[in-house]
Amino acid sequence: MTDWKATFTATFGAPASAVSARIWAEVYGDEYPAELDTYSFVTRTDLRRIAAEARLEPGGRLADIGCGRGGPGLWVAARTYATLTGIDIAETALASARRRAEAMDVEATEFRVGDFQDTGLDDASFEAVMSVDALLFAPDKRRACAEFARILVPGGRLLVTTWDFDGQPVNRPPQVADHRPLLEAAGFDVLSYEETPDWRARQRRTVELSLARVEELAEESGQDPAQLRASLEQTLRNQDLMTRRVLMIASRR
Repeated sequence: MTDWKATFTATFGAPASAVSARIWAEVYGDEYPAELDTYSFVTRTDLRRIAAEARLEPGGRLADIGCGRGGPGLWVAARTYATLTGIDIAETALASARRRAEAMDVEATEFRVGDFQDTGLDDASFEAVMSVDALLFAPDKRRACAEFARILVPGGRLLVTTWDFDGQPVNRPPQVADHRPLLEAAGFDVLSYEETPDWRARQRRTVELSLARVEELAEESGQDPAQLRASLEQTLRNQDLMTRRVLMIASRR
């Protein structure tokens, strides 16, 4: 089993990849939120939808689970005037998130170590919970959905981007074909379950361009080019098992 805490601690402890940023900008164009230093396939359209559907009042409490370097959560918090708590397994990611909060002048923020099964947050303490392209790595998605429900107030909004699979990808935690039964069992009413636009073509093109520039990426990161190529080729095979990338919007009963 992969030690995801160690993996993401190392990933977020290294400088962000300038080569990858150029690739994502080429693929996503104006939809790429370059200023947020994201480690995901999130688009500006995704972020605008999350901010609108969170239904937060100024001063409302927002949690971002699997927040990474913090960019998407900070973007939503800045536009909704919410207070933000970011949770991630990697302290290196949280250190970057704290610096980004200062740079974006988003004051009402806190970033702390936790995971999908144990956020360390209080019961019914948030009006909205978001998670961008991170639930994929939750080892037990049923328990993750229960944790989302536990920390939300009744009527609170859950906003998640993730993927449904029709098979088990290599070197990933167990995946599911449809997240809606898990959400409903955890106490949510699913309000929307939408496939995000152009996700498959964009993701595949991103990996294809990374393969084309694998030597440059390996030199930048210090990785072995052959190992990096093999990892990217496996990523393509894993993508073939994805049936859809969804934006899930749900309300806590």
